[in-house]
Amino acid sequence: MMRRRIALLVVLLMVSCTWNTLHKKEVETMKAAFTLRYGGKPALWPVVVGLKEELDIFSVPTENAVGTNSMNNAITLLRFAGDQIQYDEVKRDFIEGVGSGDKYYPGIFSDEWIGYTQTRGFLLFNLREKTFADHIPVKSGDQYFKNVAVFDAQKLQFVFHVHEAYFHDGIRYLKLLEFDGKGGYITLSEIKTGKDEVGYSEPWAIQNKTIFIYNNDSTRITAYDMQFTPVAHPFCDLFNNLKDFRRLDQLVIHPTLPIAILVEIKDIGRGGYKVYLANWGNPDPEKQFIELLAQEISLFSGPEINRLSVSGFQFSPGGDWLVFRDNSERTRSVTNPLFVAMPVDGSKQLPLGKPHILGKVLRENAYPTSTAWIKQPVSFVVCDGQVVYKWELGQLAREFGE
Repeated sequence: MMRRRIALLVVLLMVSCTWNTLHKKEVETMKAAFTLRYGGKPALWPVVVGLKEELDIFSVPTENAVGTNSMNNAITLLRFAGDQIQYDEVKRDFIEGVGSGDKYYPGIFSDEWIGYTQTRGFLLFNLREKTFADHIPVKSGDQYFKNVAVFDAQKLQFVFHVHEAYFHDGIRYLKLLEFDGKGGYITLSEIKTGKDEVGYSEPWAIQNKTIFIYNNDSTRITAYDMQFTPVAHPFCDLFNNLKDFRRLDQLVIHPTLPIAILVEIKDIGRGGYKVYLANWGNPDPEKQFIELLAQEISLFSGPEINRLSVSGFQFSPGGDWLVFRDNSERTRSVTNPLFVAMPVDGSKQLPLGKPHILGKVLRENAYPTSTAWIKQPVSFVVCDGQVVYKWELGQLAREFGE
């Protein structure tokens, strides 16, 4: 009798920890609507899970899980279990506003640490020890964070994009800070990098402890070391020798391979994009800078699409996949982009493979509010606030042209 009670209690606990507000019939209805609208299925249907309350997500170094700081003033892990989510609260009320402020995430950089900005603050949280370090690196009320990226994960060094309000536009600084994980930090270096315009900020990126900054006045990219001293780099040589390049809109560099994705705005003021692959490790000069997607091409089908509009390029934590958003269908009534995945293999002459359409946020009148990566199994996760969609990319074919 006692064993039965214990078993029942275990079952009840398991049920209380899992959630999916969507019935299977509702999910199938959403999938049918997508198929009807686009005349076919995506390359891979996602796992679709309805959330028990509205929230956003971020990447965590935990198998088959993403994180949120939008529930109960706590860090919570959302663990996938089939088409259900188990809510695993890590720690609650350790600061007054766990999920408040403008949040930017550096991605997965440690097996135990996570971190994110909170307008002028930066929070580090240790998932293994359930300890935290809260910092306020920005003291001025005219300044706030607009981005953060990892510089040296082992030393907890991060580069922050700091915006300073200035008339209609703003001034941008990049600051390299090192944290001790106990609440202390030091500023290692910083650089003022020009205007931070409304609607446009000059792209920057980091690879192998080298910081790349684009300047639109000169249409050049400069590489810097940790002291923001200019250094020579083959990627800069490749880009700076290009002719008639108009304006760099997006710059995304692979975590380890000598390749980068560059998005150019051809018609400033009207949009119109071209997407290029820079491959400075290829010995063939003809293959070091190639066009991937042009203005007239979209992965959408239909006569209503007449220009390319893409955004949100990001490599998976291990670098095996590239995901981006095709916004070409965007109209006043359509704000839901199509997500596309491409395999990556550095041993290939053309390291990017055949694109696969993942699909869209399926809930009617919804759009993506946050995204995250899972390292194991390699998955791309999108949240529309009330529903999450998880694509396990390992189920896709890795097809390459060469």
